[in-house]
Amino acid sequence: LHHEGLRIRLIAPPLLAAGSPVLVDTIHNDAAPVISSSNAKEIPDSYMVVFKKHVSERAATAHHSWVQEAHVSHESRKLELRKRSQVPMSDETVFEGLRHTYNIPGGLLGYAGHFDEGVIELVRRHPDVEYIERDSE
Repeated sequence: LHHEGLRIRLIAPPLLAAGSPVLVDTIHNDAAPVISSSNAKEIPDSYMVVFKKHVSERAATAHHSWVQEAHVSHESRKLELRKRSQVPMSDETVFEGLRHTYNIPGGLLGYAGHFDEGVIELVRRHPDVEYIERDSE
């Protein structure tokens, strides 16, 4: 994918200048990187998640269920905390969770969604996720 190449081009020059061998995975502590376009306006909390090449449609479907459950659980915990602290709900963002799934034969298997940072951190650490891209206009 062209994003992989972009990520390597952005990371490789500083690593080469430093002169020490470093693997891309170690830079992110075994978590998928979150990338964004430097010249586009980001849409807050909106992401596209791309699976690794080995991920099957069945595994992707299971992951979609997992991420939606994680999203609902995270939102429920936040709501409970707001109720306890009596914080007004009007100034809190409501996250939508999973929005779209993608399965382009020979190309892209992934999904897009509107997630809280806590959920994105869980997704980053999932072994089937290659990278996460911030959505942009």
